Amino acid sequence: MASRHRTNTASYNTYGSVAYAPAYEGGALRNPRERTLQPQPKVRTHERTRSLTRTKVQVRQAGEISPFAVVGFLVVGVFAVLVIFSYAQFTVANSQLSSLRSELSDLQAQNVTLSAEYERVFDMERIQAAVGDTMVRPTNDQVVYLDLSQPDNVVLSEDQERSTGIRGALEGLEDIFNQVIEYFR
Repeated sequence: MASRHRTNTASYNTYGSVAYAPAYEGGALRNPRERTLQPQPKVRTHERTRSLTRTKVQVRQAGEISPFAVVGFLVVGVFAVLVIFSYAQFTVANSQLSSLRSELSDLQAQNVTLSAEYERVFDMERIQAAVGDTMVRPTNDQVVYLDLSQPDNVVLSEDQERSTGIRGALEGLEDIFNQVIEYFR
């Protein structure tokens, strides 16, 4: 009789990348003659619940330029120009100061030379010899003493009175404007 060759090799069933145990049906005992069913892949059906719509883009309208912003930028620009002018004036004043310092040192050296020459020219013994006995010391009635213990007092003869009201305000603004112009000269 032809014998049935029974192989005891278990076949592994795979579904995707997951391997299932061979012929395992969940019980501890199994009937070897029963055929196991292979798991069938689940068919996926995707139902769209929403239809695709393009989102509406909200565009912000261009805003108006604020006049305060324009005025603010102009004021900042004016102040930047004034700072640059003041730095330029500072540089000019610094160079003038260095030249005046060198001139001062030259003048001090010249002063020392001229003072020595002055003392040589006006020698008291030589003057006494040239004048003779006619030169005498002053007497007590010829000496005048000044008392400078009181504080200084200055009186201007052309003292102007300040105006009040609108005229005084306009004169004050004119004075401030003249001082600003004088500062930048």
